Amino acid sequence: MHVHIEKEIKGLILSLPLVHPFRTSFGEERERKFILIRARKGEEEGWGEVVVSEAPLYSEETLGSAVYVLKNYLFPLALKCHLQTHCFEAGAERFRGNPMAKSGVSLALWDLEAKKRGLPLFKIYGGGREEIPSGVSVGIQKNLDGLLKRIEGFLSQGYLRVKVKIAPGWDCEVIKEVRRSFPQIPLGADANAAYGKEEVDRLLCMDEADLLFLEQPLYPDDLYYHSLLRKRIKTPLALDESIKNPRKMEVGYLMGAYSIVNIKVGRMGGVGRVLKAVRFAQERGIPLFCGGMLESGVGRAHNLHLATLSPFVLPADLSKTERYYRRDIIPPFEFSRPGYIPVPQGPGIGVDLDYRFLEKIQIEEFT
Repeated sequence: MHVHIEKEIKGLILSLPLVHPFRTSFGEERERKFILIRARKGEEEGWGEVVVSEAPLYSEETLGSAVYVLKNYLFPLALKCHLQTHCFEAGAERFRGNPMAKSGVSLALWDLEAKKRGLPLFKIYGGGREEIPSGVSVGIQKNLDGLLKRIEGFLSQGYLRVKVKIAPGWDCEVIKEVRRSFPQIPLGADANAAYGKEEVDRLLCMDEADLLFLEQPLYPDDLYYHSLLRKRIKTPLALDESIKNPRKMEVGYLMGAYSIVNIKVGRMGGVGRVLKAVRFAQERGIPLFCGGMLESGVGRAHNLHLATLSPFVLPADLSKTERYYRRDIIPPFEFSRPGYIPVPQGPGIGVDLDYRFLEKIQIEEFT
């Protein structure tokens, strides 16, 4: 018997093994446990992704805390709002923190709305690109030779920009050698907040490497010390962890704390906040790039749609599927031409989920 569902929202906890361990200044990931959000209204369903980790390393949020907040606060709010995007995002503002949980629901509701309207998400957002320039983020390796070989492999695939993770003890000489080996490539360095204010002098070595940017070298909640560093360093400073919402983006701009912003929808707390930050960037001429959090194909598709907006002028941290996963829950993203990933053109996020594989990797379901 066919059961008509007026409205429903649920979470699925899934696990995907990574092709290669991904190591940053705050740890190593070998598999990714994450949450998908499915919102259904009538015959349509929208999908979002909650990009939390199991441990509170990149963010205070964890898989466990996100499940609690979703079940007890955000799912009831979404149902009370009849799965309407603006109602949910406005209501979610009264709950402090938890941006990744909020963002997962927000993404699912925007996908649902776009599907109801029969439009790809980027058209609702006001984006215009049909393909996104792709950069690659390379984690900390066991040795320099291994790093250089990995970079060479990515460049041979056509990636347009390389971002190398750095940390104390894996920084100046590493970046210097990468630049010597690859003198022409657009190159960035990302510290993931690994340095303190007493280590600022060491970071000035980045000026020797002609970098596109140095990303989040100092404390994850800091704007002040970044503003001081920016006065001393020639390399453009990009901020990631410090820009938690549009207000922090505005304050950071007024303080002169950054040149570039890495936008991650999970860190910002939802689509509405990202669109507000993008408008601010557009008015001030701030260059953006779209960052990644090892998303599955659902999160990656959402990121591609957001990256179509005009202030996203630098190559995104959005790689081909094979960079992270041998098999994904959607058909793999490939390059349409070297260095470019096409934006899905179907309604909503524009991709079809592999429901059979989804069932295989599902650990738990909650509503």
